[in-house]
Amino acid sequence: MQHNHTFRTFAETGFGYVGLCAGCRVINVAFQNSLFCLTLDQFEAFAVMMHDRLAMRPVSTSHGKSLMLPTPMPNYFLLFSDEDLRNLCALLTEAAPVLEAERILSLSQRLN
Repeated sequence: MQHNHTFRTFAETGFGYVGLCAGCRVINVAFQNSLFCLTLDQFEAFAVMMHDRLAMRPVSTSHGKSLMLPTPMPNYFLLFSDEDLRNLCALLTEAAPVLEAERILSLSQRLN
Protein backbone atom coordinates (compact mmCIF):
# COMPACT_ATOMS: atom_id res chain seq x y z
CA MET A 1 0.00 0.00 0.00
CA GLN A 2 1.46 3.31 -1.03
CA HIS A 3 0.77 6.38 1.06
CA ASN A 4 0.45 9.85 -0.43
CA HIS A 5 2.20 12.57 1.59
CA THR A 6 1.21 15.54 -0.55
CA PHE A 7 1.40 18.54 1.76
CA ARG A 8 -0.59 21.72 1.20
CA THR A 9 0.46 24.84 3.10
CA PHE A 10 -2.39 27.22 3.98
CA ALA A 11 -0.53 29.84 6.02
CA GLU A 12 3.15 30.54 6.56
CA THR A 13 5.19 33.14 8.44
CA GLY A 14 8.71 33.38 9.79
CA PHE A 15 7.38 31.80 12.99
CA GLY A 16 5.81 28.70 11.44
CA TYR A 17 3.17 27.30 9.13
CA VAL A 18 -0.19 25.56 8.96
CA GLY A 19 -0.75 22.87 6.37
CA LEU A 20 -2.54 19.64 5.61
CA CYS A 21 -1.15 16.27 4.58
CA ALA A 22 -3.57 15.15 1.87
CA GLY A 23 -2.83 11.46 2.49
CA CYS A 24 -3.04 11.45 6.30
CA ARG A 25 -5.60 14.27 6.55
CA VAL A 26 -3.54 15.58 9.45
CA ILE A 27 -3.09 19.29 9.99
CA ASN A 28 0.41 20.37 10.95
CA VAL A 29 0.67 23.53 13.00
CA ALA A 30 4.37 24.31 13.30
CA PHE A 31 5.19 27.24 15.53
CA GLN A 32 8.72 28.10 16.66
CA ASN A 33 10.10 24.78 17.92
CA SER A 34 6.74 22.99 18.35
CA LEU A 35 4.72 20.85 15.94
CA PHE A 36 1.07 20.13 16.66
CA CYS A 37 -0.52 17.36 14.56
CA LEU A 38 -4.29 17.76 14.61
CA THR A 39 -7.47 16.54 12.95
CA LEU A 40 -9.72 19.11 11.32
CA ASP A 41 -11.99 19.12 14.38
CA GLN A 42 -9.05 19.39 16.76
CA PHE A 43 -7.71 22.38 14.81
CA GLU A 44 -10.83 24.39 15.59
CA ALA A 45 -10.63 23.53 19.32
CA PHE A 46 -6.89 24.32 19.35
CA ALA A 47 -7.50 27.72 17.72
CA VAL A 48 -10.17 28.58 20.30
CA MET A 49 -7.85 27.46 23.10
CA MET A 50 -5.05 29.72 21.84
CA HIS A 51 -7.27 32.73 21.05
CA ASP A 52 -9.07 32.56 24.40
CA ARG A 53 -5.95 31.48 26.31
CA LEU A 54 -7.86 28.59 27.81
CA ALA A 55 -6.08 26.49 30.44
CA MET A 56 -3.14 28.92 30.47
CA ARG A 57 -1.79 30.09 33.79
CA PRO A 58 0.30 33.18 34.47
CA VAL A 59 3.91 32.44 35.29
CA SER A 60 6.81 34.69 36.16
CA THR A 61 9.96 34.15 34.10
CA SER A 62 13.03 36.27 33.47
CA HIS A 63 12.68 36.08 29.67
CA GLY A 64 9.22 37.50 28.99
CA LYS A 65 7.30 34.26 28.75
CA SER A 66 4.35 34.96 31.04
CA LEU A 67 1.81 32.27 30.12
CA MET A 68 2.16 28.56 30.82
CA LEU A 69 0.07 25.90 29.11
CA PRO A 70 0.11 22.42 30.65
CA THR A 71 0.34 19.43 28.32
CA PRO A 72 -0.90 15.88 28.88
CA MET A 73 2.67 14.84 29.70
CA PRO A 74 3.64 15.19 33.37
CA ASN A 75 6.10 18.01 34.04
CA TYR A 76 5.99 19.30 30.45
CA PHE A 77 4.58 22.76 29.75
CA LEU A 78 4.53 25.22 26.87
CA LEU A 79 5.52 28.82 27.60
CA PHE A 80 4.29 31.80 25.63
CA SER A 81 4.74 35.53 25.67
CA ASP A 82 1.87 37.81 24.64
CA GLU A 83 3.67 38.39 21.35
CA ASP A 84 4.08 34.63 20.79
CA LEU A 85 0.34 34.16 21.17
CA ARG A 86 -0.44 37.08 18.85
CA ASN A 87 1.82 35.56 16.18
CA LEU A 88 0.40 32.04 16.64
CA CYS A 89 -3.19 33.31 16.60
CA ALA A 90 -2.54 35.32 13.42
CA LEU A 91 -1.23 32.17 11.75
CA LEU A 92 -4.24 30.13 12.89
CA THR A 93 -6.67 32.86 11.80
CA GLU A 94 -5.13 33.01 8.33
CA ALA A 95 -5.49 29.25 7.84
CA ALA A 96 -8.93 28.88 9.45
CA PRO A 97 -11.20 29.68 6.44
CA VAL A 98 -9.43 27.21 4.17
CA LEU A 99 -9.43 24.52 6.84
CA GLU A 100 -13.14 25.10 7.52
CA ALA A 101 -13.79 24.55 3.81
CA GLU A 102 -11.70 21.34 4.00
CA ARG A 103 -13.76 20.17 6.99
CA ILE A 104 -17.04 20.82 5.14
CA LEU A 105 -15.81 19.00 2.02
CA SER A 106 -14.60 16.08 4.12
CA LEU A 107 -17.97 15.82 5.88
CA SER A 108 -19.80 16.07 2.56
CA GLN A 109 -17.71 13.26 1.07
CA ARG A 110 -18.43 11.02 4.08
CA LEU A 111 -22.17 11.61 3.72
CA ASN A 112 -22.21 10.70 0.02
